[in-house]
Amino acid sequence: MCMICFTEALSAAPAIQLQCGHVFHLHCCRHVLMKRWVGPRITFGFSLCPICKVPMEHPTLTDLLANIKELYEDVRRKALMRLEYEGLHKAESTFGPGGRYHEDPAAYAMERYAYYVCYKCQKAYYGGEARCDAQVGGETFDPTELVCGGCSDVAGAQMCPKHGADFLEYKCRYCCSVAVFFCFGTTHFCNPCHDDFQRVTTIPKGELPSCPAGPKAKQLEGDECPLHVKHPPTGEEFALGCGICRNAHTF
Repeated sequence: MCMICFTEALSAAPAIQLQCGHVFHLHCCRHVLMKRWVGPRITFGFSLCPICKVPMEHPTLTDLLANIKELYEDVRRKALMRLEYEGLHKAESTFGPGGRYHEDPAAYAMERYAYYVCYKCQKAYYGGEARCDAQVGGETFDPTELVCGGCSDVAGAQMCPKHGADFLEYKCRYCCSVAVFFCFGTTHFCNPCHDDFQRVTTIPKGELPSCPAGPKAKQLEGDECPLHVKHPPTGEEFALGCGICRNAHTF
């Protein structure tokens, strides 16, 4: 049986042997690579062999794998850059001898941070930490609402002279989180607020929580903003600017 479709014998359709040695239907491999990941957050598990988890490699898949590899390198580069600017790339417990990610800090960075594909420019952009994304279901979403900061400029974000528009970020209108979604041509949402947009968008501005505000417009205790920035009251659009430079000053 093909271990991807589990419905037909390998002899029932053209099959290929991947570089790792495992055999699957050609059309099943192509379907998996074309469908890509589930949900809004970019993940790359779909591009691994279902049996041994080694990256898929075969001449007949080159056309599909080329774009996936390019996206992977882009996410890897941006995640490593953010890890460095947050000062986490030297954490002894993580990257020192015996640390889980001793030989692969990029794997840690890509697990720690969530990236999304901008519908307009098709580039990967940062959308907060993956642990925040994991708290949301996220299988049903409108890809046209996934728009990076550079393509959704509604609050006059300054173009970074060093990093251009690649790392421009916005605050979620309803809490102190980095925005992921840009909806209605006017509003930035983080993932949890986007999932609860029908409620949060109807909350009167005077009843919205003050900073620090948690996801789904919940008031947090204390007085430290999770974003470590001064910003307008909850309910207003705000451009955070270049995320890389902001983190360089923050940490």
